[in-house]
Amino acid sequence: MRFLTYFSALIFSLFIGSAIQAQTATPVASPDDAIEVMIAAVAARDANAVAGLYAEDAVVLGSGRPVTAGRTAIRDSWLQSFAGGYSALQVGRPRTERGADRAAMIFAWQATIQQSGQAPQQVQGRSMLYFKRVEGGWIISADMWQPLG
Repeated sequence: MRFLTYFSALIFSLFIGSAIQAQTATPVASPDDAIEVMIAAVAARDANAVAGLYAEDAVVLGSGRPVTAGRTAIRDSWLQSFAGGYSALQVGRPRTERGADRAAMIFAWQATIQQSGQAPQQVQGRSMLYFKRVEGGWIISADMWQPLG
């Protein structure tokens, strides 16, 4: 019985810890740094690390999809993508325009999707990220992406 109580507490704390981590922003020093963080987070299939790049009230606008609003929903969307085989992200050279407290970035990307037991598929697209400066750096406040082809 004592083991079951300990095990339940451990699972609960891991779940709560994961939820809290998803609620925590992780600003980057420069908008361009967000790309490297995102590529590494996708390679690690770390939805919390991806979500940490976004403001609490951020929105993601994906082609043919409903708006994803809020850091927790963004994390959940990445969890679904990883479960569906999203495993790698490559980004072309981004173009960034930056002001004192806002920045916009556009870039082309290629994603690798490999579902269990199937050959990997490549999906190409383009994105635009809108950043705002916050205490500690830069954070994404809006993300619009579109697959090509």
